[in-house]
Amino acid sequence: MSTSAEDFRPRGFDSYPLALGDMMRGERATLNKSLIDVQDDLKIGVKYISAIENGDLSVFETRGFIAGYVRSYARYLNLDGDKAYKQFCVETGFDAQAVDVADRETPSQNQREQRILPGVAANDPNVSTKTPMALPVPPWYEKISFSAIGSLLVLIALVSGLGYGGWIVLQEVQRVQFAPVNETPGVASNISVLSDGTNGFDQSPVLSQETASAQNSTGPSLSLDQLYRPQELDVPSIISRDGPIATIDPSTQGALAPSPILTVSAPKVVEATPVAVIAEGPPTIDVVATRPAWVRVYLPDNSVLFEKILNVGERYRVPQDLQAPLLKAGNSGSVYVMVGEKIFGPVGTRGSVARKVSLVQADVEQTFTEATNLFTEPLSPPLNVDVEKTAEAIIADIQNN
Repeated sequence: MSTSAEDFRPRGFDSYPLALGDMMRGERATLNKSLIDVQDDLKIGVKYISAIENGDLSVFETRGFIAGYVRSYARYLNLDGDKAYKQFCVETGFDAQAVDVADRETPSQNQREQRILPGVAANDPNVSTKTPMALPVPPWYEKISFSAIGSLLVLIALVSGLGYGGWIVLQEVQRVQFAPVNETPGVASNISVLSDGTNGFDQSPVLSQETASAQNSTGPSLSLDQLYRPQELDVPSIISRDGPIATIDPSTQGALAPSPILTVSAPKVVEATPVAVIAEGPPTIDVVATRPAWVRVYLPDNSVLFEKILNVGERYRVPQDLQAPLLKAGNSGSVYVMVGEKIFGPVGTRGSVARKVSLVQADVEQTFTEATNLFTEPLSPPLNVDVEKTAEAIIADIQNN
């Protein structure tokens, strides 16, 4: 047997026939697209895309969409749409011309009407589809909707009721009623110029009840001049402050009157009242800051007495009846302790936190050194000065008594 030279040629991947579905799957895998991604991009169902790759025509309900789906999917995969469609037709045996012929052989609407009405004349205007059918015009009263009329009447009644109710409420609000008062009305008036030189306003504009009754009794003919005419004053009774001249004794009055004898009495000896002496207590202990610093005064059982950011010159006075008070301060290089008028400190270095600093007088004097010329201006009163002021007031009252 003799063999041709082509049988011994080496074959590669392209030497074997490649189906359209395999080619489309490979291109889709190259684009890293799933069937769901293709559906979202092309708006074609997943079952139709899978049918195109598998060459299954039974999935398509309408054969007329196959050509468009295949071309769109091929162009989406960067393939030639016409070549892909021809290869699809060859592999699946799909014939698009047979589909077009079947569509063209569909009977027209005129033929259907002739089959339905074979005995009717073609020129009948009521049956012919070329002439529109003349429908009877319904009367005008059939177009009226009684439900719409009822809804309109209800709406009109509702609006009328709301308007009438609002008008009634407005009339009640604007109504003014006068309640009788068991008092006689007074007459008031202002006089601009008076003849006696007083100010232009009436000092007593309200007349008394007797004057008003007298004026009302004179009738309406009483003029304003008569109404505001000043009343006549009664003649005052003058009482003489001096007695008769005959009763004056020159020996008792004037230069001849005897001079009075002055008697000097010995001063009374007033016994000195004992002064209450109060024993001076221990000096006060204050926490003062030269720069803004956070301080906390507490007891050994962690009960907080005072906690605040002290500004420059502010101080807190520690109560004297406490047992072993402690101090915790931030920015401790600016925090000092005052024992009486002496200042000791600082309690720590600048920027550090001082913890468990004893505020007992002996501990402060032994632990810290005395600082001088620290403040150029007088310090402000302690923040809890209200309690101290109360104690000072009590001591002052005791000393005065």
